[in-house]
Amino acid sequence: MTEIRIAAESDPPAPQSLAHKLAGLFTRSAAMGLLTGPAITRLDAASLGRLVRSLQRHGIASTAGIALAPLLRDEPRPLDAAAARALEQRIDQVAEALEASAAPAAEWPAMRKVFGDELLAELLEVSTSSLKRYATGERSTPASVVARLHWLAMLVADLAGAYNDFGIRRWFERPRAQLGGVSPRALLGRRWQVDGEPARRVRALAGALSGALPLAV
Repeated sequence: MTEIRIAAESDPPAPQSLAHKLAGLFTRSAAMGLLTGPAITRLDAASLGRLVRSLQRHGIASTAGIALAPLLRDEPRPLDAAAARALEQRIDQVAEALEASAAPAAEWPAMRKVFGDELLAELLEVSTSSLKRYATGERSTPASVVARLHWLAMLVADLAGAYNDFGIRRWFERPRAQLGGVSPRALLGRRWQVDGEPARRVRALAGALSGALPLAV
């Protein structure tokens, strides 16, 4: 999973809200395992081109190149307010495509790196032996596990701006006042569903942390 260490500035300079949305695309793509390789440190044409190519290779958000076209030029021009708003809407559409596009082949290695096999198996409610068979492609991943795996990837993307991998694992275990004094892991309980109330509450809590850029340097 690519490390995202995006500075607050971009090239060309962009409104803060636009920069935040762009950073979110990188964070989600990295959490899903779609974006691999060296760390991303700038919101520039080269990094955005790398993101678009990664999405295209995985057949996700095929319109990303069009959506980000004004920022993919060799010498991108500063954006006026109207152009920035239009770009934000297009970026939201790409983000929605990522939310709706489970990619287990890419998400398995990314989530194994974050959680380790034992904790990941517990969160997905599968055995570690089954997890390894699913992750290596020896067996097809059941739809319910695919859904949970993708849910975890999206949640990791929400947490990535505030926590490293170790912190994310601890986040699941620590009681939270917003969850009635129980931990996210305890609230999920057994046989949890991604569209169930516990999962929605846990995701909302994680999403509240994604209001800042992944990491300003």
